[in-house]
Amino acid sequence: MSAKKSGTIGLATAAIAVVLAGCGAAQAPEAPSPATVRPVAGSPVPQLQLTDRAIRRLGIATQPARMATVAIPGRRGPEEVIPYSAVIYDNDGSTWTYVNTAARTFTRERITVVVIRGGVAVLSAGPAAGSPVVTVGAPELLGTEYNISGEE
Repeated sequence: MSAKKSGTIGLATAAIAVVLAGCGAAQAPEAPSPATVRPVAGSPVPQLQLTDRAIRRLGIATQPARMATVAIPGRRGPEEVIPYSAVIYDNDGSTWTYVNTAARTFTRERITVVVIRGGVAVLSAGPAAGSPVVTVGAPELLGTEYNISGEE
């Protein structure tokens, strides 16, 4: 190899080493947390805010709570219903659902289930009709709220 060619390779190698050293010194910006748990004034239940990526990764889906006529002995008229997949149970057996309260924001709301008929839960207390409730990903939201990791 000629001295000129050897010198060029040496300079190129030195330049690459300087560039790589500079890359190691630069700190990559820290990725935002996929979920933020925020306290809500006057409530023991916090609010969860997720990144768009977290929502996609969890596959979060919602459906609105609605009024429907359900055959329940001794009751008439429309009842408030949510998909049964939106019902989550706390460790003490109490029933809850997550409501999508704003963009990428979810709040756990206590519900009272009268009966489960087919794929719907009939409620005597819960979110207002039209409120979007989480039908896919609610257990993951509960784990996030309670800071439970699925990894060991």
